[in-house]
Amino acid sequence: MSKLINQPSYSTRPTLRVDLPQIRANYEALKGKVGAAKIGASVKADAYGLGAVAVGKTLYGAGCRIFFVATAGEGKMLRDGVGPNAAIYVLNGPAPRDKGVLLGAKLKPVINSLEQARYWADVARGINEPPYTAIHIDTGMNRLGLSFDDVVELGRDKSLWSALNPEWVMSHLACASDDKNPMNKTQLARFRKAAAQLPLTPLSLANTAGIYLGKPYHFQMVRPGIGLYGGNATTKPGQEVTKPVATLLAPILQVRWVKAGESIGYNASFIAPRDMRVAIVGAGYADGVPVNQSNTGTAILHDEEVKIVGRVSMDLTMIDATDANLSVEVGGVVIFRGKHLEAEAKQSDTINYELLTRLGQRCRRDYWKPKKVETDAPKRDFR
Repeated sequence: MSKLINQPSYSTRPTLRVDLPQIRANYEALKGKVGAAKIGASVKADAYGLGAVAVGKTLYGAGCRIFFVATAGEGKMLRDGVGPNAAIYVLNGPAPRDKGVLLGAKLKPVINSLEQARYWADVARGINEPPYTAIHIDTGMNRLGLSFDDVVELGRDKSLWSALNPEWVMSHLACASDDKNPMNKTQLARFRKAAAQLPLTPLSLANTAGIYLGKPYHFQMVRPGIGLYGGNATTKPGQEVTKPVATLLAPILQVRWVKAGESIGYNASFIAPRDMRVAIVGAGYADGVPVNQSNTGTAILHDEEVKIVGRVSMDLTMIDATDANLSVEVGGVVIFRGKHLEAEAKQSDTINYELLTRLGQRCRRDYWKPKKVETDAPKRDFR
């Protein structure tokens, strides 16, 4: 009976811990770099996996009034969270099946083509007080956006422009992470040339990385994403002013000794080179631990870097705890992401954006915030 009483209280469910005061601090830090330019926060993909409603409320409390999502469904969820006074733009634009959501939630579509422009103009002409829009120009990414010829045609069609009632003209940088890449200046020149074909309208070009390219790229609004969540956006992270906000805590479910020569995990991809102490932790690729970290990736245990051994499975990951200096016990935690985010991205041969958005929905969300949010709020150490 005494053993049961002394057992630590823990859950087998992994926890995603999000530092909301640090998100606010990141917002303030980026705001401090762009002068009078407004900040439109990118909270698409559920705020990069961290929870759009909680993040949106935090940013709204910091003074943010402009948000960008990818789809109408994301926009409605955010609207329900932040209330009626924020401008929410839908980057993928309008589509017939989304019309009711766009109008009902008072969302503002980003117009990416003449087809979308004509469709939404017809919708707008048939209703009272249609929402404003934004016009997206392709300046070299060849994803969504109007071509230069499309922009010229739109600029000449006064009736179409009037029906759309745009309040922003925007584009998106492809190579802003590298300030030496000539594509940046090429896109800047193309954006200015294209925007000049349209009626005078506020402009927006820079993502997080674009902020660090300097004032010529800021225009009237910047649209940070990864920087709000503390991920590095450029090839010179020393210049960046934001800090990580998200930590994945995986509970230790079992500690076992594996003898030299025995295998660990699926496909027996790891053979123990010595007698080993292995911690089995309750987080796998369903929770955001990439399979390609199998036998190569690392995590953090008691502030020490420890290796992943065996193949990462859906719900479990095995950690080599043989040389850990402190105790390794059931109910303890192994840490992913946090300050380790950039190293994990490199180990996984991917980008920090993907590692954040991979975080599974079944993780328990732990949003820490003080009773009254302050810009100089104390930071908890979520390493």
